[in-house]
Amino acid sequence: MKKSTRKKLYRLFDFIDFRKIKSSNQEIDVTIPVIKKDLNILPLCIEGIRNCVAHPIKNIYIVAPPLEEIISFCESHHLIFVDENTVLGFSPKDIDLKIMTDDGTFSDRSGWLFQQLIKLSGNKFGTCENYLCIDSDHILLQSHAFLSKKNKAVFYMSSECHQPYYRNLEKLMGSIKLSKLSYVSHKMIFNKKKIEYLQNYISKRHNTGWIQAIIHNYDRQQSSGFSEFELYGNFVKNKITTTWRELALNYDKISDYKTLFKQYGKNYKCITFPEYLN
Repeated sequence: MKKSTRKKLYRLFDFIDFRKIKSSNQEIDVTIPVIKKDLNILPLCIEGIRNCVAHPIKNIYIVAPPLEEIISFCESHHLIFVDENTVLGFSPKDIDLKIMTDDGTFSDRSGWLFQQLIKLSGNKFGTCENYLCIDSDHILLQSHAFLSKKNKAVFYMSSECHQPYYRNLEKLMGSIKLSKLSYVSHKMIFNKKKIEYLQNYISKRHNTGWIQAIIHNYDRQQSSGFSEFELYGNFVKNKITTTWRELALNYDKISDYKTLFKQYGKNYKCITFPEYLN
């Protein structure tokens, strides 16, 4: 589907999507992969989670390198720190994913892919059946249900249209029916049993570990060649989809949560401060 067509479809979907999703009262964990530079916006992300997630939250896990600043942040904000090196058994530098850019230089995408693998490994810690992963620069402003009253996963859809994601998905999963809109929306609820099933499916199909399969099938010509959200969202069958209604902002718009809510909370469900805009 062309990008322009997908944007039109999203606008139509957003216009007609008036559902009020009744949320489950099931307790969930939250997992946020973090590096040092994220600490500037992370407090806003945490405040958005605590204000807007429509489920009881048992614990919030910060998965990060073992730096004093990050550990202190977790202690002061009542978060559980997880050393990222203990989750996968290796560090981002071990992936060694370097992509040649148009000007002939190399861009290191190892950490970017590493964080996605962390999200797909949330079944290794926490005690809840379901865990929410959210990007550290993403701030919720309105109530978000991630599990319906009948415990169906609720996925937020965007108009993102990046073809390398879908080519990679076909290599990993074979023939798979793709959703007409994108699951790339900076947040996703994962079920541990379904994650384990997905991991096992990829491992058996490629006759290797699921992590090795993802790394091996990454197109080294693409700066962004894999999406954990597209992989899991298209894999899950029994689900509810809704619009994300998000606004991307420059760093110069960063303010306290109350101010951001007053400025954007009426028209947008969430806002993001993506690095690529700055």
